[in-house]
Order: sequence, then C-alpha cells, then structure tokens
Amino acid sequence: MSGDDAPTGNSDPSEARALARSGVSERPRGLRAGLRRHGLVRRPTAVAALTRAHDLRFTDGNRIALYETGRRGLDAMLDAIEAARERIHLETYILRSDATGERFLAALADRARSGVAVRVLYDAVGSRSLHDSALDGLRAAGGDVIAFNPLGRIYPRFAPRRRDHRKILVVDGRVAFTGGLNIGDEYYGGLEGPSASWRDAHVRVEGPAVRDLEAVFLESWFRADGPGLVWSSFLDSAPAPCGDSRCAVLADGPVYRRRRTRALLIGSLGDADRTAGLTSPYFAPGRRILEALAAAGERGVRVDLLLAGQSDHPLLRRAARARFPRLLRAGVRVFEYQRAMMHAKTAVFDESLAVIGTSNLDRQSFERSYEVNLVIAGGEVPRQLRANFERDCRGASIVDANTLDARGAVERGIDALAALLLRLV
Repeated sequence: MSGDDAPTGNSDPSEARALARSGVSERPRGLRAGLRRHGLVRRPTAVAALTRAHDLRFTDGNRIALYETGRRGLDAMLDAIEAARERIHLETYILRSDATGERFLAALADRARSGVAVRVLYDAVGSRSLHDSALDGLRAAGGDVIAFNPLGRIYPRFAPRRRDHRKILVVDGRVAFTGGLNIGDEYYGGLEGPSASWRDAHVRVEGPAVRDLEAVFLESWFRADGPGLVWSSFLDSAPAPCGDSRCAVLADGPVYRRRRTRALLIGSLGDADRTAGLTSPYFAPGRRILEALAAAGERGVRVDLLLAGQSDHPLLRRAARARFPRLLRAGVRVFEYQRAMMHAKTAVFDESLAVIGTSNLDRQSFERSYEVNLVIAGGEVPRQLRANFERDCRGASIVDANTLDARGAVERGIDALAALLLRLV
C-alpha cells in the first residue's frame, strides 16, 4: 500500500472521526514496514505537504514555554496528558520501565480507558531496556504502541544506524512538546534531583506550529508502519494564533534529500553578525560544520560551544577533543559543563534566531537519525536562550590551548584514535 493509498480525509466525516479516534485499520506487516522505514513508499499527501518543503515554513502567533530541567518539563507533559480529551500522540527515543516511565504509561492508559485515542511510538534501540510487560496496561486499555525499526537477531541490539531520535508529544492537536527530554528517571531528576544528573532543554508549544509538529509525528508513525489513519483529519486546520512567537518546525532524517539541520546551522553561522552559541552533549559533526564554525570565528563572530563535561559517552568526549585545536585557532571558545550531564540541544544566533530540539552536533543526528527541531525567529525566546547559554558558560570550564597541551602523548593518541573510530563507524 503506497502512502497515497492510505485513507484520506475525503471519506465521510463521521467515519473519519471514528477512525481518527480508534486509529486501527489494519495490522503492520514486516515487509511493508521496511519499505516505509527506508523511504521507498511515499508518505500520505496530507503529511508530506507539511514536512517535505525545502525552505523553512514559518507560522506566526505561537506561544512558547521553555523548560530547563526534566522535572518541570516532564511534569508539564503529564499535566497535558491528563487533560487530554480526544487524542495523544507521543514519540520518544527512550522510554524506560522505571518510575518515570511507569507514571507516563499509567497516565496514558487512564486516558485510553476514558476513550482518548492514544498512540505511542518509541525507538527500539533507544528503549532497549523497556520491558514489554510494562506496555501491557496501555495496550489492554486500547492504546496503540509501536517500536520503531526493531533490529533482527543478526544485528547487535546496540547498533545505531537509522533511529528515531525525535521527541514529540501532541495532545488534542492544541498543545505540543519537543526538545531533548526522553522519558526516564535520569531525565526527570535533572538539576533538581539528588544526583544532579541531567541539564536539558524542552519547549511547550501552542498555536499554528502544533499542527506541523503533529505532522512530523504522523510521518514517524507512517515510517514505523503504525496502524493506518485518516491522515488529513488531523491536519486540515491549524490551531488559532495565541502568542507572539514566529516558529518553523524542521523535520530531518536519512531519507530526506538533503541534510536539513546541518544546512540550517551552516547557513546561520554564515549569516551571524555578532554571536553564535551552540549547545550539544555530543560533538562529532563532520568537516562541513567544523569549517563553518571556524569560518565564523575567523571573520570576527564570537562563536561559543557549550559541551558536556560529564558524558555518558566518554568515547565521543575524547573524539571531540581531537577536533578542538582547529577551532581554537579560529577564535572559537569551547566550554565543558561540569555541574551535571549537559543534554540540551540548542543554538542561538545574534539573539534573533534560535534552534531547540533533538539534533546533536554529530554525524548520527545529521545523517542517520530522524530528528525534529523548532526554529524560532525573533521575540523573547532567542534572547532568553542566549541569557541561559551565557549563564551556563560562566559556570563551565573553558577548554583552551593550555588544557589541550597538558594532555600527555598517550592521552592525545587515545583522543585521535577515538576520532578515527567515529569516522569509520
């Protein structure tokens, strides 16, 4: 079944509403799922119209709330879930079976029992610790749960490649969330937890951009071969304007014709006049981003990188240090955040353009994973993100030439080897 053969909004309205609430028209088939996952089947027309544009499509009148800690962001998501009346669409890279995951699954099951259409999509590798039995309650309540790109037995369970790294929650087509937060105890603890394990960035969105985020979820649902839907019934109209933020939703992934997030960052670095601040937990971006960062620094833009000083992937941190000398020579400043695990993925240019979402500054995000980012032009949010960025840099340690020179020969060799391995993977 091609994407254009999927049910459309041209059917009877009452039937469309019933199908939209139930969501189930057929069971997934393995072969078709593989074809969809690798972009060999066209997306439904209603979804493609909102996700395939080459240029950013901005909408006005959005209201944005920014969350810096997992506790506040995940609590806000739970509040939205508990208030749902029609549908809940949740997409996440990591869904755990721990206390935080159980809270979410219990809330989702409760709404499903009340007649709300609940659809959950999680990545099979990111959520490899998820116990299937943890999903029994939600499934029994009528919720649909799909794993993205489950790996066959011949592949190791930790293999990366094409993954769904997006984090999206859309409730009733009126409110949406996206950013760096996965669903697990380490994200909920954040800076407010006893171990201060994570620092993140997440946003709550109201207004016309919600429809664009829901279109990205529906694209992922289609790629994962979730039960068929009346796609256009969700996307016929956008929510009314309710704020003053101008936003664009940037979807990206390995089947897109160009690397959209990488192109956005390179273009924004080239257009920046005064400042560029980029935050990422993992830094292995490839030649084009490195050249764009260096070029901006060499022409006088104050370019700052804020990276994780405490990392859950020490190999990536070592590989990043092998790339710093070229950037430092170009005037780029590099900071490592030590207070907690830095997991935010943001960029802000001249306090006028901000990017916040799921993309790390590494090849996995730019080339192999499905990602989504919110681009915000003008207004208060870019200024707020810049102020937060500068505050975090003040509390971080700076990596300079003296820091790198202090490494011994063995340590330099390990860093170079780590960089080489990441280029080959």
